[in-house]
This record gives sequence, C-alpha cells and structure tokens, in this order.
Amino acid sequence: MKQWFNIILACIVLAGTGLSGCKKFLEVEPSDRFTGADFWKDEKDAEMGVNAAYSLLRTRMGNAAIYVSGDFRPGNWNFWAKRNFIMLSTNQMQSADLNAQDGLGALRSSWADFYKSIAMANLCVAKIPEINNQNVSSEQKARFIGEARFIRSFNYYLLVTYYGDVPLQFDPYDTRLKARSNMLNVLDTCILDLQLAVKDLPEAYGDPTFRAVRATKGAAHALMAHMYAWKAGFDKARANEWWKKCAEECQAVTDLRQYRLMPYVPEVFKEMFKGRSEEGIWELSMDANYGNSYGGYMAQWVLHQPILATSTTLYGGLGSEITIKKEFIDKLYPPGKSDARFSLWFDDPYSLLNPQSSMFLKYSAIADPATRSFDFNILYFRYAGVLLLQAEALAELGGRDAEAISLLNEIRHRAEAEEYTGGGGKDLKDAIFLERTRELMGEGQRWTDLVRTGRVMDINECENYLTQDQFDRRAWTWPIPVESIRTNPLLVQTAYWVQ
Repeated sequence: MKQWFNIILACIVLAGTGLSGCKKFLEVEPSDRFTGADFWKDEKDAEMGVNAAYSLLRTRMGNAAIYVSGDFRPGNWNFWAKRNFIMLSTNQMQSADLNAQDGLGALRSSWADFYKSIAMANLCVAKIPEINNQNVSSEQKARFIGEARFIRSFNYYLLVTYYGDVPLQFDPYDTRLKARSNMLNVLDTCILDLQLAVKDLPEAYGDPTFRAVRATKGAAHALMAHMYAWKAGFDKARANEWWKKCAEECQAVTDLRQYRLMPYVPEVFKEMFKGRSEEGIWELSMDANYGNSYGGYMAQWVLHQPILATSTTLYGGLGSEITIKKEFIDKLYPPGKSDARFSLWFDDPYSLLNPQSSMFLKYSAIADPATRSFDFNILYFRYAGVLLLQAEALAELGGRDAEAISLLNEIRHRAEAEEYTGGGGKDLKDAIFLERTRELMGEGQRWTDLVRTGRVMDINECENYLTQDQFDRRAWTWPIPVESIRTNPLLVQTAYWVQ
C-alpha cells in the first residue's frame, strides 16, 4: 500500500456537481484539484469531493464478479463451463483460473480503489469544515460531511467482510504505512463515525433520483445494524450486547417511515430490483441511461434468450451459463408449498427444456436485450433484509420470539407463503436464516451471512463449507492482495493463505 498522501493524489476520478439530478451525479470527469489551494471554496467543491468518493467506490464495485461472489462462493449453483466460478465455489482463491475471465480475481489483485474512496472521504471530512463561504450553510456542510463519513464506513465494512483485519486510516495527512487492525476495532471506529453522521444526514432527498443512492439516516442505521451483526458473530462474549444494538438500529430504520415492502407482482418486482424503489435503503447507482451499463452482475450469467442475448451458442441460445441446483431450490422452496418468489423469480427451474435452460429472473428487466445493456443498481440494504436482520437479532436475544416471528411472517405474507407457526430457539433461528437466503438471493449477502453466523461450517447450509480449523485461520476471507504486501512491509498475509 502506498503512502496515504499519494493515494489522495491518485483520486483523479471526479463525479460532477450533482446539484440538479441524477445525470450530473453520475457524470465522471478527470480532475486533480482536490489538494490545490483554489479548491474547497464553495458548495460546488464540497459536492464534487463527496461525489468523487461515491464514484471511486462505484468504480470498484462495478466489477460484476465482486458483487455476485457473495452468492456463488457458497456453491449451490451449477457453474458448468465457468471454471473461474468453480474455483471460487471450492475456495481455491489463489487459482490462476480466477483471473481467466469475468474479472473474478479483482479482490485478490487489488484493494486500492477501496482505499482511494476512503482517502477521498477522509479529505472531505477534513476540508469541508474549512470552507469559508457565506453561501454555504453549516447544515449543508454537515450533510456533506455525513455523506463522506458514511462512504468511508461502508468501504471499511466491505473490506472487513472481504479480508478480515485491514489497515485503518481516518487522517488524510498521515503518510505512515499501516499494519492491519483488528476487524472488530475497525468496525468500532466506523460505528462511532456513523453515530456522528446519522445526526446530519437527511431522512430523504427532494430529488427522487437520489433515492437510495446517496447516504441517508436510514442507510447509516442499516449499516450500523449489519456491523453489529458481524460483531455478534465474532465477539461471542458480548454477543447479546451487539444483538441488542443491532435490533435497535433496525428499528430506527422502520421508525423513519421512509420505506415499505413492495408487492411481489409481475408489474412491480422487476422495477423494484432495478433500484430506487420505496424498499431501497442503500444502493450503488448503475444507471444505463448515463453510461453505467456494467451493473448487470448476476443477470449476464443466469439469463438467456429471449430475455437476454446469450454470449454463447449454448443450446441454440436457450442455455444459461450458470443455473441453480435442483437440491438447493427444493430446500428453499419445498415442492407443493406456495411462494410468489418461486413463481416470479424462476423460469424452468428444474431445466426440463435442456440441462441449462433454467433462468433466475430477479434481474430480468433488461434495458436492451440485444446489446446486453443492463440497468440495475447494486443493491446492498433493502427494507426486507433489515426486517429479517431485526428478526434474527430478536431471536438471538431470547425472550422476544413473538416479535421475531411477527417480522418473519411479515416477509412471508408479502411472498404469499404460509406463516411460520413453529416455536423459538434453534428452529426459529434456522427459519429466519433460510428466509434471508430466499429473500436476498442474488443480492450478494449469502456468504457474509454464512460467515458471521458460523453456518459456513455446516455442510447442510454450504457446499463450500469450512472446518473449524480453516475458519479459525480465516479461510472465509480473500487473500490480502500480493501487490499491497509488496508495497507495504507492515502487512502480513492471512494465516490460511500463507503458502
């Protein structure tokens, strides 16, 4: 890792002013003005700095394979000729096949873009308070700083869930190289930062094109809830404390009254998963209308003609490159049980037409099927997921099973599935986890859920399961990028990945 000042100077990707709608928010132009004396003078400069931090994060996560790895790494899918994904699903994270196609080796190759986004956010937090302009109110400056705090905390959340312990840097002027910090300490620092941010972030924006793609109070609460859930999984001695805080943060999202569960009907669900719906809390904008057509992630592998022009001649264009395994779909949707998600999200789920004819339709609202132009945001926090996380927290706390069951059944009612009528304890916890698997399928959450709950060591939950020894040596992580270790002698490779 290079010195932090040099990383800041490398932040030359700049989103536009963002003052009058989505197009400007998504525009990107080169600039090296952030550290110049003539910058940080007015509201436009503050907005440009914050947008640059968003843009750098979006550039990293625009790699479709990074997002989808959370769903494919556990296995449970047929990867057919996709040898790169076979390596992922068997935890062969240092295989050369990961770099063969689809950019799947990106997380192993570099984490620089995450740290560039963090460095830009750090600079915003340091410089925006210094803006001395009577046309920029203290409230405006506070909102921009709140956004910057959220962006850097979200970057760190991704880094922790991908790599475990990572270097922590909040000072834009500290040029010292950093060793890896304990991941729980990293999250503690970020939670304190988010507690400051949530006071100044808006509940919503007047411009509807900013819905869910700019930081809000709801996004900050949701992020803290997920951080607390991760802490509960790795800090067993204080797990009840963290689950209580997780439940409180989830409730804070509901109390804002900014979100609702959208109906699962054909005319609604496809638009919902394009992003910016009333259910969306935090997403990365990947709008095809403004040139960001690389947000197709799962769609490009699990769809085929006539919904999407295939990249191969597989079965005359009627075969998906990746299909769900029959055993897994039967686990999620037992035969004979009604569930609107099964009806809406799957076409030929058992591949009766040919061995690869199954399609997963969650992201099937393709902007241009012929050119494979996608139009979906990268969804991270959705209201349904927050309700299920709250149900999980309440079930873990004990004594609040009725509340947990009510939240679980709220999700099942929306899906027109039968109610959960069982008891508490392990049965309820398992039911909530299974519901998260159903509901959030294709949204990059599954591997993180498996790791933080320890279910990644259960062969019944995860084909790519780990032993306790492998888990303890952190086989669930990605290897620390070799390039980063070469440039920073303070970094030590994760134990499991030492060769």
